[in-house]
Amino acid sequence: MTPGVLIALLVVQLLFGLNYVISKVVVGSFPPLLWASFRVIVSAVVMICVALASGRKHPKVSGEFFGKLVLFSLLGIILNQGSFLLGLKYTTSTNSAVLNTLIPIFTLVIVTVRGQEPLTSKRALGFVCAFVGVLAIRKVENFSFSDSTLIGDLLTMFNCLCYAFFLSYSKKFLEKHDSVWTTAWLFIYGSVGLTLIALPDWIHFKLPPIDEQLLACMTFAILGGTLLTYFLSLWALARIRATSTVALFVYLQPVVATAFAWAWKGELITSRTALSSFLIFCGMLLALTPGKSSPPMRQE
Repeated sequence: MTPGVLIALLVVQLLFGLNYVISKVVVGSFPPLLWASFRVIVSAVVMICVALASGRKHPKVSGEFFGKLVLFSLLGIILNQGSFLLGLKYTTSTNSAVLNTLIPIFTLVIVTVRGQEPLTSKRALGFVCAFVGVLAIRKVENFSFSDSTLIGDLLTMFNCLCYAFFLSYSKKFLEKHDSVWTTAWLFIYGSVGLTLIALPDWIHFKLPPIDEQLLACMTFAILGGTLLTYFLSLWALARIRATSTVALFVYLQPVVATAFAWAWKGELITSRTALSSFLIFCGMLLALTPGKSSPPMRQE
């Protein structure tokens, strides 16, 4: 892994970790699906402007190019964002946080089954160690299945599965095409799909009062939590050998969120939090450290 890719993945987790806290402020004033639609629309406009202003050559126009983009946008933005936000609406915050830790596990299973990556004992142990650390820091003992949260829990798990498939199947495509234009088109298709889903909310929407704090949170959620996170994730995915590594970095998000809550709200960092963070970092170190030898990956 190059220093640039490592920095990009760390920045993504920092932005996502902050966005998890900041977005709660925004969805308190905006319907979740409408907000998802709006932020992706703005992100699409910004990325198109960046692509045009930079003079980057547009990928060759073909049915295959746009057809695959439709599929990847469906998996990585429309179904991913839609099911996550709807899931959050119909389940508890604890259930949502715990279930979202399935993203790296689902990704590891998919890339292993597809023959994209070898599964070594050290890599598996690293994922398990980090997974246990995340469950501990997310207070998994507060997780509970019930009839009232079942729909939300299933939607959240579906969100994780969609994103895992997106990471696995989009890698080869992203390696071949310009990251800026690819991100722009993903946002374009994503904005259309999410807007159609959120159409009832748009029809009845009334703009709430917007103060300085809400405006700042909205700006960050669009530029940092959506635009930069997706672009850097796609950029890193196209330049890293192992797809599951991108998903593995998701386990840093609760550490970032905890540190942010401590710095912003003065929440105490307990011994449990410290031990959980230690397990996460140890697990990531195990999973990311290359073994002595590994079978070649299948080229698709």
